[in-house]
Amino acid sequence: MKIGIVGYGKMGKDIFSLFFDKLPDAQFVVIDLFGAEENTAALIKTLDKSLKRKKLTEEQYEFKKGSFLFTDDTSALSGCDVVIEAVFENMAAKKELFAKAAQAVSDECLLLTNTSSLDIASVFSDIPHKERCFGLHFFYPVKLTGFVELNILPDTAGSNAEKAAQLVKTAGKKPIVFKAEYHIYLNQILACMVSHAIYLRESFGASVAEISRAVEELFAVAGPFDVLDSVGLGLMAGSPDNFRIERNKGLLGYGCEKMNGWLSEGCPKETLTFLDFMAERENTAGADCGKAALYMTALILNETVNAASEYSGDKNVLLEAVQDTLGLAEPMKAYYEKYGAGDIFAALDELYGKTSFGSYVHKDKSVWDGIFA
Repeated sequence: MKIGIVGYGKMGKDIFSLFFDKLPDAQFVVIDLFGAEENTAALIKTLDKSLKRKKLTEEQYEFKKGSFLFTDDTSALSGCDVVIEAVFENMAAKKELFAKAAQAVSDECLLLTNTSSLDIASVFSDIPHKERCFGLHFFYPVKLTGFVELNILPDTAGSNAEKAAQLVKTAGKKPIVFKAEYHIYLNQILACMVSHAIYLRESFGASVAEISRAVEELFAVAGPFDVLDSVGLGLMAGSPDNFRIERNKGLLGYGCEKMNGWLSEGCPKETLTFLDFMAERENTAGADCGKAALYMTALILNETVNAASEYSGDKNVLLEAVQDTLGLAEPMKAYYEKYGAGDIFAALDELYGKTSFGSYVHKDKSVWDGIFA
């Protein structure tokens, strides 16, 4: 197999590293516009160390050393079986790169975008043979996350989606398929969780640190504000219109408005700056956040139930994917049993009464019982 990676920033580098490690017989072409020579030298240095430490045999070393090409020339993608684009979130840039890639590869080559927010159909609107075009969305850091989203378009051939799913499985990840308004769904629920945390901060009159402590038991590693810090306001404060599920636009719009307000007040767009910015501005006033964990649980479970009710695939896989993406410490069924439908529904009704956000509208208990059975 010959795999093309377009873009070698944080995400592109992670995607390349995953496949380079997991597919020992594959060939790679990496379109790297800014550092092809430097990144070639760095990878060879890494291989040299692996050989010296006997992690590679001489034969494996020689093959690996000749199995990749870093270049700024998109024509080098010729012969690829799949091309995965991982450049920054700009529609014009992605369209231009796919136009060049489509000219270089065969009509059977899969063309896949890793976009985390843009409309996937628009990315491929000018590309011929759309049966090979769709989204393949990884989460950062790639090696630490379990699922990869296959965001399928109406013209996508089922056989091509299956090829991508098998590629993901070979790399040790689990594929999950989404369509239409559910494209990039795991990102959508992540954004809802962050916007909900922002709302809880405002409604409790609490600091970021206080809300984080109040909900930390729910998350194995990183809570909502840690996620916001690691992604950065520059990416998370985009337009809620990038997400297409109507019920969540009110909550997402609220979160985006608050995040853009922090940007206008001087919070940097870059990653790992938000928590420091807020810590310098906020006073820990001793707010009563005793119900924050219940309210956070209620939002996460409610959105998952709403999605699972409409999801055509394996609902258990969806629940597992949401747990993995959000970093929940336990399966969602455990939280449903812990808090009970009565308290969860009362929390959601209270939240909806205060905000009118569709994210807090819940289905009947019978539906919840069926999802978490």
